[in-house]
Amino acid sequence: MPGKQETGLGRLAAGSKDSIRKKLRNVRASMGVNEWRSGSLLIADRVFQIPEFRHASSVMLYLSMNDRHEVDTAPLIKRIAAVGNIRMFVPSVRGESLCAVPFNEGDPVVDGRFGQPEPAVQRPATQVMPQIVAVPAVAADRKGRRLGYGKGYYDCFVAGLRKRGGNPFVLALAFSFQLLDVLPEDPWDEKLDCIVTEDEVLRFQ
Repeated sequence: MPGKQETGLGRLAAGSKDSIRKKLRNVRASMGVNEWRSGSLLIADRVFQIPEFRHASSVMLYLSMNDRHEVDTAPLIKRIAAVGNIRMFVPSVRGESLCAVPFNEGDPVVDGRFGQPEPAVQRPATQVMPQIVAVPAVAADRKGRRLGYGKGYYDCFVAGLRKRGGNPFVLALAFSFQLLDVLPEDPWDEKLDCIVTEDEVLRFQ
């Protein structure tokens, strides 16, 4: 995996979200296929050791954009399906909102508005309160902050769950080089409960 010194962001003290986003997306895109696959498998292994995940009855997780080398969620989907008693949901962009829709392993997908995979069959959105919400990250830091793609969909979705009385365990999946010391923060940013990389699990509860 690329190291922190290679990214030039090892001890970030200040900087715009856009500049960090651009830098780390480029670094992630340069990953070799083997290191991307092996890192994603290690992350899946670590996620399934988290008690909250292992005991959850409902999980929402993103369908990874593999051409951008997001952490591949296919290994997690396979494991969830094998357990058999966990309801699985994935995000779907409806208008200006992110909605949770049911998903099963093997369901056909199509490209969504921003290139993200979404279920090909547009099932009705649900008001489910998933116990686990696994989100992608361009970067994350050791204070529990997450940097996404800048649209704010996940922050709004998580904030909506919490306003409706939900208490989702929100975890970000990232490679170790995406984990920085500190990130810029905006008032609307929703904090993470956990970050999982191929090297470690950080908890903030």
